[in-house]
Amino acid sequence: MNIDRTKAYIIKHGNLFEQARLKHTVGRKYSQKDVLQSFSEMQNPDGGFPYGDRRGFPSCLSNTTMALSNLIDMGLADSEPALKSFRFMDRMKKSNGSWEENDKIAPLDPPFWDIPGDEESTIWLTAASAEILRKAGKPVPRKTLDFLRKKQGPDGKFEGYIHTTWIAMAIFGNQSPVTSASLKYLETADIGDWDATCISWCLSSMKLGGVSADSGLRKKLLDRLSELQEPDGSWPSEGGIPAKVQDANAVLFAVMDIIKNENINA
Repeated sequence: MNIDRTKAYIIKHGNLFEQARLKHTVGRKYSQKDVLQSFSEMQNPDGGFPYGDRRGFPSCLSNTTMALSNLIDMGLADSEPALKSFRFMDRMKKSNGSWEENDKIAPLDPPFWDIPGDEESTIWLTAASAEILRKAGKPVPRKTLDFLRKKQGPDGKFEGYIHTTWIAMAIFGNQSPVTSASLKYLETADIGDWDATCISWCLSSMKLGGVSADSGLRKKLLDRLSELQEPDGSWPSEGGIPAKVQDANAVLFAVMDIIKNENINA
């Protein structure tokens, strides 16, 4: 994996936020004021972030968790945009501890994995919301943990999308049988169709959950990233250059500490 080429790709193609994100990942100072302004300009009055990142569109739980993830990763969990988003999430939480997508986005024909009221969408959005709380050092409601436990099958996989199975490692921690079962399932899972977004997210969830560095899954994911990397340092994406830059930054965030701590040749 050629990390220097990845950095160069982001520098060449990244917007203001992606440039700042890169600087933070590699330990350089960036303008927090500019980053926070860009988030505030996009954020809806209710604290959520709009569907499709289009100003004026209804707030979308999926987009809000992604925005919060970026803010937390950049050390901005206590910023005003982040605090407003946490309040939005709190209002969106159901009485049973789950999170369901905002029904106001239904008329916008959302993708199949983000449909309000859909059980599989609700499961992974609940896991994603819980992971955000963990990343920010906030407690995950007991009802949320109970809701998710009931969705894990005997083989370790959670109902619905594979995302939930790797997110569970971040939520329940390395001493939980939920995590052990998830890890066991993923270590033998076929990751041939996983893109850089999935791989980097899984690596980050493992790190947050304290999964052992000796895990066979981690080696499998790192090897796959090396196989998929393109000559210019990016990774394949159907979303064009903006998505490729986002993916490149996500990969760097997931692997930089591994490279530093283990002297991996990158």
